[in-house]
Amino acid sequence: MFKKWTIKFALILVSLSLILSACATPAQPTAAPTGVSQQPTTPPEPPPAQAETPAYQWGEWRNTDPYRPYDERITVSVVKGGSESAGTLPAGETIENNRALKYIEDTLNIDITFKWVVTSDAFLDKLNLAIASKDIPDIMIVDPIQLQQLTEADAIEDLTPYIEKYANADILENYNQTKGVALQAATINGKIMGIPNVQPQADAPIMAFVRRDWLNKLGLEPPKTVEDIEKIARAFIEQDPDGNGVADTFGLTGSMNPINVPSNLHGFDAFFNAYGAFPELFYRDSSGKIIYGSLQPEVKEALALIARWYKDGLIDPEFATKDGGKSNEIPVAGKSGIMMGPWWIPWWPLVDSVTNDPNADWWPYLIQDKNGGQTFSMGDYTYSYVVVRKGYPHPEVALKILNIQNDLSYGLNNAPQFYPNFNEIWTLLLPIPFLIEQPYVVERMAREYRDALDGKLDPATFGEAMKVEFEQIKADVAAPRSDPSNWATRMARLEAGLLLAQGYNEVRTDPVAARVLSLDQNWPSLKKMEEETFLQIMTGARPLDDFDKFVQDWYKSGGQALLDKMNSQ
Repeated sequence: MFKKWTIKFALILVSLSLILSACATPAQPTAAPTGVSQQPTTPPEPPPAQAETPAYQWGEWRNTDPYRPYDERITVSVVKGGSESAGTLPAGETIENNRALKYIEDTLNIDITFKWVVTSDAFLDKLNLAIASKDIPDIMIVDPIQLQQLTEADAIEDLTPYIEKYANADILENYNQTKGVALQAATINGKIMGIPNVQPQADAPIMAFVRRDWLNKLGLEPPKTVEDIEKIARAFIEQDPDGNGVADTFGLTGSMNPINVPSNLHGFDAFFNAYGAFPELFYRDSSGKIIYGSLQPEVKEALALIARWYKDGLIDPEFATKDGGKSNEIPVAGKSGIMMGPWWIPWWPLVDSVTNDPNADWWPYLIQDKNGGQTFSMGDYTYSYVVVRKGYPHPEVALKILNIQNDLSYGLNNAPQFYPNFNEIWTLLLPIPFLIEQPYVVERMAREYRDALDGKLDPATFGEAMKVEFEQIKADVAAPRSDPSNWATRMARLEAGLLLAQGYNEVRTDPVAARVLSLDQNWPSLKKMEEETFLQIMTGARPLDDFDKFVQDWYKSGGQALLDKMNSQ
């Protein structure tokens, strides 16, 4: 279970990096944040001496509650990981002393001190030790388990009175776009105990990327339904789409994690969703009761489908023994024409397929559900929280710091853009390495790129990173797949993004369920039981009706108590 969560978290970070590196727009003091502004590539100067105060372009916004400086200078302590990467900072700058940090301090009239700074590998252990010994900093980032523990220990401040007053308009709008889910995830016993992050579309629906050159060669229509995928997969196996005269092509790839919310490369999640099944998610039914998606009868229907496909040879016979990296080798080598994955897989691994074969015309498609709509399992908006030590006299400063970090990240309120490589070093520069993103930035960017292509939007309004991507998209439109990098950006940012922009329904784990789940001692064994049962049914090692026995055993082994606790909150 823990290895699987590590993979999920790594994929989230990869996607977040891709998004942050390309969301730049010009600074607009009142506009929603849209990305990181880039500066010319001249090396930055060393930071000024701490005694000096640069001529910042502060505006009237500094007289509002989210930014107003303190009359008397205050001190706030934080902790950081990442010391092993400090050498990547500009000459003369450190984690504890850099221009971004000084801008925050000068704007608010505060001193930010570092209680400790350690390597990334040591950070979690150090933080857990600090929590256990009740020696925590004034502000820190925690996970859902730590949030619950600190709340129960009465070790952190209730932030309910501060969110609306001190979060800036951009951050509040990002929370609003989650329809209240992000703040609900941080709410315990009616109190907002942490400032939740918001991750963007790293958890986008699983799409089917299909080689259109093979479809055209075999006279097949693009897929809309599960039945279409089956027809195409069978044809790709039986009709020699690569034309080499050898029966060496696969229908569908897969991996040892066939269900993995979110960001599942080679996953079968979309096929379950098409049957109205949402395994791995604890969500509310029509009566408002939390149920577990893996136990619902629709899951059995989807398992029957996958088991039949496997028996018929439509799926890689070795999928259950392969991780995502191993399965990537199949499409990259030109041996499959269907790959399931999120919107960003043109950047990795499909760009390597196009590099190897410029005729590989991969294209994204969303699979309809049995009702003709599109409904998908989605990951959580939120996975970490900023908390404030109980008794610290200025809890609102956490929000004020996050407001300015948001401005530095997105070029808002004339925040100085000191670093041309900000996207690579922001976690080292900012005292609280934490972002509250637009949850649907992928769709927004796709619409803007489309409008610019159609002449409805001036691309000169884009930030530098978006200008670069737009040029890549235009180049691929003019000469498809002549440059694999251009192709990948067009497929991910434009074509896949526009599919998402058409709209779809979402099913997510309820925030209350997520918090209870994180502390449940039976969950690891319940999850292991599920993973083993499902994989064995898919591969024919166990009969389909063993699903019913699994459901009974799940309830008896602590699952019923888990659901009861979730529904009692």
